[in-house]
Amino acid sequence: MKIREIAPKVWNFKVVGGEKAWEEVAYSARMSGVPEIITGENIFRMIIENDYGSALEHILIKFDIKMSKGNAPELLEHRMASHSGFSTRYLAASKGINAGSQGKENLPIDFKEGEEIYEIIVPWHLLGKDRNKDEEKNKLFQAIEQSLASYKSMISNGVPREVARYILPFCKAVGIYHYTMNLRSLLNFLSLRLCVRASAEMRCIASQLYLLLERDLPLIKGLIGCRGFVFGVCPESGVTGVRDGNPLIFYPVCPFRAKESKIFIPTRKEFSEKGRPQGFDRETAYRAQKELFLRWAQWGKY
Repeated sequence: MKIREIAPKVWNFKVVGGEKAWEEVAYSARMSGVPEIITGENIFRMIIENDYGSALEHILIKFDIKMSKGNAPELLEHRMASHSGFSTRYLAASKGINAGSQGKENLPIDFKEGEEIYEIIVPWHLLGKDRNKDEEKNKLFQAIEQSLASYKSMISNGVPREVARYILPFCKAVGIYHYTMNLRSLLNFLSLRLCVRASAEMRCIASQLYLLLERDLPLIKGLIGCRGFVFGVCPESGVTGVRDGNPLIFYPVCPFRAKESKIFIPTRKEFSEKGRPQGFDRETAYRAQKELFLRWAQWGKY
């Protein structure tokens, strides 16, 4: 039995209709009465900026994803999405290593057919630590090894996989899905999961999706991000350690919290009390959040 650490991963990303998919949104908007004098590109931007979301449901995005089974329920909470997933009811957990792979491109270079490998996602604050030297990481691996050994033993003794799977660890990387999501739902997902308060694994997944969406639908550049960036007002009013007070050590520092900066975004409470400060630089804010997302997308580089 081999245990391999991996990163949360998005692959096979595709915007149905390609980089011109926005034309479908413009077409539906014109049917609702938007005049011809407004260009299709400006219609698309206007709909996103004003949150006229129903028209965005005409754009579909497809992708494959692999993450920890424990955190997968967070992903599945999001509505208006269809998914087909790897089943630990019918398949051994070690088979998840090549679930959904096409042409074997997602398999490790040293993979041998029939080899029993269990992939896990280690919490980001334990990444890079030496198991033999770090007490906490060693505790984690000891628990994982015991759990997987018990899983194998139960199956060997005739216990059905759907029962044995109850003992699998939270970190087991069998949260594997093929997803179809409309653009409205994806933007909602990103606005929530690109916040510094989201869990590290979800930030990693969301950042990968953000970068892929911007690559394949370039007209969306500069229009999406966390809720504060999108709406110009952060809904996280009074959240100590994130928006107020000293930053919590397990969260990244919000790039928009410093009142003296040109990219300060007020919370709803701050906006209602003092309004918006002068001098906000949206382009600088865009670059600041993208730099953050580039780091988050590379698991462990926080």
